[in-house]
Amino acid sequence: MKKIISVLMCLTLVFGLFVGCAKSAEQNYDIVMITDGASIKDGGYNESAWNGLTAYAIENAMTYHYYQPSLEDGELTVSGVEKYVKLAVKNGAQFIVFPGEKFSVPAYDMAMEYPDVKFILLDGTPHSADDLTDRYLANVMTVKFDATQAGYIAGYLAVLNGNTKLGYFGDASSLTSASYGGGYVQGAAAAADELGIPVTLDWADFNSFATDYNYDFTLKACYKPVSEVDEETFNIKVENGIGTGTYTTGSNVTVTADTAPVGQVFDHWEVKSDTEGVKDSKVNISSKTKSSMNLLVEKCDATITAVYKDIEGDFKTVTVMKEDGKTVFEKYGVKVDDGISVKAPAADKGKVFDHWETEADLGDTDLTCSEIWVDVKDADITLTPVYAESENPAFYVTVETGEGGDGASSGSGSYVAGDTVEVAAAVPKDGYMFSHWENVDAYGLGTGISMENEFYWNTTFEMVDRYSSICETMFNKGVTTIFDGGNASKDSAYSAKWNYDFDLNVISAGENNKDSYFTVVNDYGEAVKDCLENFQGGFPSLANCSTKGIYVTYNIENEELKAKFDSVYEGLASGNIAPVQTQNGAGYLFCKYFEEHKMSKCLTLNGWFLETVEFKTL
Repeated sequence: MKKIISVLMCLTLVFGLFVGCAKSAEQNYDIVMITDGASIKDGGYNESAWNGLTAYAIENAMTYHYYQPSLEDGELTVSGVEKYVKLAVKNGAQFIVFPGEKFSVPAYDMAMEYPDVKFILLDGTPHSADDLTDRYLANVMTVKFDATQAGYIAGYLAVLNGNTKLGYFGDASSLTSASYGGGYVQGAAAAADELGIPVTLDWADFNSFATDYNYDFTLKACYKPVSEVDEETFNIKVENGIGTGTYTTGSNVTVTADTAPVGQVFDHWEVKSDTEGVKDSKVNISSKTKSSMNLLVEKCDATITAVYKDIEGDFKTVTVMKEDGKTVFEKYGVKVDDGISVKAPAADKGKVFDHWETEADLGDTDLTCSEIWVDVKDADITLTPVYAESENPAFYVTVETGEGGDGASSGSGSYVAGDTVEVAAAVPKDGYMFSHWENVDAYGLGTGISMENEFYWNTTFEMVDRYSSICETMFNKGVTTIFDGGNASKDSAYSAKWNYDFDLNVISAGENNKDSYFTVVNDYGEAVKDCLENFQGGFPSLANCSTKGIYVTYNIENEELKAKFDSVYEGLASGNIAPVQTQNGAGYLFCKYFEEHKMSKCLTLNGWFLETVEFKTL
């Protein structure tokens, strides 16, 4: 997690050759870097860029400083960057460094406002907020990193180290993913041909039109005949509530009353022993007055009934509608000056909860939360949930009732990673009892979820990133090393690794990742030094092997292998090795090109990674 420090602290920090007391008449910094909201000790791009900047400034007797903007809802804003650019210019900055593509819009806006200042934009290109067209400005030097060379290095080193079953986890919407992937394939092929060993590589773009993968999954409530249970069992019947079932002695059952009829509230539980010779008082419940309580199943059948009473005094209704705004999801009667917690129904496929709409004045209540507390005053309240297409990956869960269950199980809906999902199994039929939850995806594979208690009929789990299922499938098919391609969902590859075996490998691209097998790093520090040394605004500069803008974190101890790797790196730097460039986002086209041109004798490229998935044609 990135550590955020306060703006006030940032303003007090002075670095480099400028040294003085707090009362200095003037501050002057030749070079200023504005971070993306993280600190200069983030272990990533900010730290790398800062190290390069400071090294150059010290060597050239220049003063330097950095500012760390505060974030708004976790996002870097143009206005947040703008105030620090103005401060830097006021303090005499000749160069302003922007570390990352997040600064593409601020670079465009600020460069035109301050034409005499030289801006360095790493891994991005200036453009306006409402037009993504690249703009090359005379006072902005942009640096692009050669993703094809980086991928080539990753593939070559992976095979050089003895990996023969490789995977590539791509992103069809990424501007660099196909380049990383194309380089990866060519580097792996070069090593395979050089060593004369057969290598396979599975390529999957998780969001490609060419890969028709179903990320949704099914949870099934499973039951078993009571006759198959060795232990003694007892029947618990819950009236006006949930918890009905057949349980073994010692089971701890959560029993919850149904929503009270409008105008009433829960009052108490009535308990009755249904086993002859056992008194009602032997039915062991934790509370008679709480609407949700625990039952410890002992040696008797029992009936437990929720009892309601009329609300004393004035009450109003709180109605939760379904998305259509016409169908009632739940209705409550709430005493005036009391309140109630309400929750929106689960979202339909591909959507997530966005906000509540209501004509009632709910004060400071955050209507963007799916579960809110509603204070009831002098009027009825109607709440309608509004859903939106999910910006984050949303996955649909279908909750089914297996054989032996009676009715519908609950919990079906669309969820994003991190959501807490509650599921409840249907009541078992006579002669059956709940056994466990079973979860499988459309291909019969595990889903990666971890249920709080898979042997209890009412339980929860945290929704996981289902994109990891692609990498899990690769691992299932024997792949040992996956290249994450530096895409936005690269953590999915690590989720898959951790769900399987720590011996499986993930190669990372971009900034150093301590969890990776190795990382092909974009060296922001080296790029900053190059730009400061030879500033050329108006056109993009390419950071690659020739500029030492790319390096790997893997320490090659074998001298023979190290010599092979060094030779390939130098070949890329000199241009003697020139990988075929891949069009952005066109992983499918590269796979076709590789196959049609038979680019390797020893490497087999599977452009469609799963046989049960239809590989669509253009």
